[in-house]
Parts: sequence; C-alpha cells; structure tokens
Amino acid sequence: MTTTEATATTGSAPSDPAGPRNAHWWRRAVASVADGLLVAAVAWLATGSFVPVPFRPVPVLPPTGVPVIEPDGRFSWWTCAAVVLLLVLQAFTGMTPGKAMVGVRVVRERDGAPAGLPVTVLRDLLHALDWILLVGWLRPLWHPRRQTFADSVVRTVVVRARVDVPVPVVVGVATATAGALVLAPAVTESGETRVECTLVPDHASGLATLSGREPGDVWVTRLGVRRLSPARPPVVLSWTLAPGAEPDGTTLDVAVVGADGDAAWRSTVTFRDGAAWADDVTQVPELTIPRSVFDDAGPGALVELTGEADGTSEVLCALGFGDDATDVPLSPRVDR
Repeated sequence: MTTTEATATTGSAPSDPAGPRNAHWWRRAVASVADGLLVAAVAWLATGSFVPVPFRPVPVLPPTGVPVIEPDGRFSWWTCAAVVLLLVLQAFTGMTPGKAMVGVRVVRERDGAPAGLPVTVLRDLLHALDWILLVGWLRPLWHPRRQTFADSVVRTVVVRARVDVPVPVVVGVATATAGALVLAPAVTESGETRVECTLVPDHASGLATLSGREPGDVWVTRLGVRRLSPARPPVVLSWTLAPGAEPDGTTLDVAVVGADGDAAWRSTVTFRDGAAWADDVTQVPELTIPRSVFDDAGPGALVELTGEADGTSEVLCALGFGDDATDVPLSPRVDR
C-alpha cells in the first residue's frame, strides 16, 4: 500500500478531523434528558401521569398487608404520537428535538446517512442492553467511536451536526417549559369515603371498631394546570381497641369476597404484645388492600372481617365500598 492510499484510507474514518466528529457523551446525555422531558410533559398533559403506559412495578402479594404500588400511567394516543414522532424524526433526519438542541445526529456508520426507521426502532429496543448496570450508557466515555452497545450492534454513530440558530433556541425553550411542568411542586387533592362498624361492648376479640377508608379520585395541579391522576391509592382498613381490653390472642382474618362468594384476596392480622402483626416480624398499624383487588373481585365485592378468639370464630362485619357501600347487610353483632 502506498503512502497516498494509506492517507486516503485513514481519511475515510469517522474520527477524521476533516469529517464529522463523534459527539461527546454529555451532548448525548443532555439530548436524552430533553427528549424524555418533552414526552413526560405530553404524557402528563394527556393523562395526568408522567408514565407513558400502565405498569405494575411491584407485584400484588395477597397474603401480606404491606402496601403495594398500584399500576400507574394511562394509555394515550397523544403520548404514542409523541414517541412515534421522535422515532420518525430520528429515522429520516438523524435528529430529535433534544439532539437538534445540542447539535448531534444519529447516522449509519458506513456512509453517514440517517439510519432509517427499522434500524432506529431496533436501536431503541437494543438500548435494553445499555440499561444493564448502566454500563452501555457510559460506554461512549471510553469507546473510540463513542458508541453504546446498541450503536455497535446496529452500526450507528452519533456525530456533531450544524443546526440553524433558531432551532436550538426554540427547542431549548420548549424543553425548559416541559421541565418546569414535570419538576414543579404539585398540589394534590383527594376525597375519601369512610365505612365503619362498631362491635358490641366487651366483645371477646377486644376490638371496639373496624373501619375502612376508600380514597377518591386524585387530582394534581402543576403550574396552574389541573389533571386527574391515574394513581389509585389502596383501601385502608383500621381498628380500635376497647378501653382496657386485652386483644392478645385474637386473630383477624380479612377477605375481599366477590359476588360469587369466592375470596379474591385474603390477609391475616394477629394481635400479640399489645400490637397487630401481619407475620412474625411485620407490625401493621393498619391494613391496605390494592384497588386492583376490587377490580378482580368484580361488582358487589365486600370486605369480610372474621375474628377468632378463645377458639371461637365469627364474622364480625362486612364492609362495602363505592356504589355497593349502602347495600351491605348489617351483622347482628355490630352497629354501623
């Protein structure tokens, strides 16, 4: 190979100073944050949640009284359109609003052209590799071509690009507005319905009352914009002890019973040492029931509370919530 040929070969590499320069990691990071803020703002305006789609980060475990996280997010065509628009813009121009703001572009490694829609979608899916211990996202800090694992697989690079001055300014203002909306302090409003039953005096269980609180709709206001949140706080069950009573040895069985009589959820609370326990190590001042349990149980579901003391078991009361609260039959042993 001659000196001329070697020079030409070297000059064709993307790292050649005469060609496009690979983008620094901080530019990629800022672009990703900006795009994320824009999508989150659209999601919140459309649905009241920053999460684009429903998800359940913590599984519901019926045997425990420990609170769980209810599914958040709500499907919206507006949010879907925002995500699709970002993919299309990157596929055919190499840029998203965030990338245009910091002046970078995603292109094919071999010829510097935009990657196209199939490769762009595949690249986004492969970012799952980059999330593993975050190593992939940090890889551009030391990789010679500043590529993530996804970039290496689909053979794309992120390079510097010249952008007209008005574009970064407009996108920057939009991103700042979206960030203010997403990160602004929120004012939350929520109603509550309370159902209570009172046990007969000197009941063998040592309990005086059993009650349930059903939170209403949750409204969130940010920067003067008010939205109905998809958050679904759980139903909370609580109890009070009769004055001077000794509840130790009493077991309270709580079951959500559907209209067909089958239990959709069950938990047990044991009273000992003057406190309530969900198991041998978990003390519970109250019990929470995920709202999804009532969805699974269907219309007409009741919370049935059964007490066991001195070897005797009896239904103490049944609590209904929502439209069914007024239709709950009274127990002959309680006053509600």
